[in-house]
Amino acid sequence: MIANNRMTAEEFARCKPDLPEAGRWQELHEGRPVIMQPPDDSHTTTVFNLTRALAEWFQTRQQQKVGYACHEIGLHVGHNPDTVYCPAISYFATGQQFRQTDHAVADEVPALVVDVASANDRRSEMRRRTLAYLALGVDTVWVPDPKKKEIQVIGKNQQTLALGQWQTLEGSPLLPSFAIEVKQVFAQPKWWR
Repeated sequence: MIANNRMTAEEFARCKPDLPEAGRWQELHEGRPVIMQPPDDSHTTTVFNLTRALAEWFQTRQQQKVGYACHEIGLHVGHNPDTVYCPAISYFATGQQFRQTDHAVADEVPALVVDVASANDRRSEMRRRTLAYLALGVDTVWVPDPKKKEIQVIGKNQQTLALGQWQTLEGSPLLPSFAIEVKQVFAQPKWWR
C-alpha cells in the first residue's frame, strides 16, 4: 500500500489523488503521507476572508503584474526523506500567471505563505512549518490563529509581529497597499449567519 512506503515529493505529487480522501488534507512528512485534521469552520472562515481581501487587492491591480495566489498547493520543504507541506494560501509574486495553479507540488517558491494554526496537528508543528517555509526561500509567512484571534507575521531576519484584533494586517512590501483589519480576518461572513 502507498501509505506504508516512503516516497519522494515527485511520487507524492503523482499519487496524491490515489491516497485516502483523494489526497485532500494530505501532506508528506519525512517520506510518509500524513492525513492532516480536516479544517473546522474557523479555518474555513479565515481562508475565505483572506482570499476575498486578496481578490479585491488583485482587482485594483489588474493593469500591473502582481502575481497570483494558489490554495492548498504543496511546497517541497525537506529532502531525503522528502517533506511537502500544504499551506492554505501561497502567493507567487513572479513567474507566468497561474503557472502553479494545477500542480500538486509547486516547482517555484512563493513569496508569501498563509498557514492557518487551526487544527491541533498544525498548531503543534507551526514553528517547524514556519522555519521550513523560510528555509525554502519564502519571504514572509502569515500565521492566522483563529483561537487566539491573532496573526503572526514572520519574515526573514525580522522580528515576529503578533497582531491582535484591534490591529491591521498590511502586505507591504510584497503586497503594496494591501490591508485588512485582523478582526475582519476572523469575522464570520454575514451570509453565514
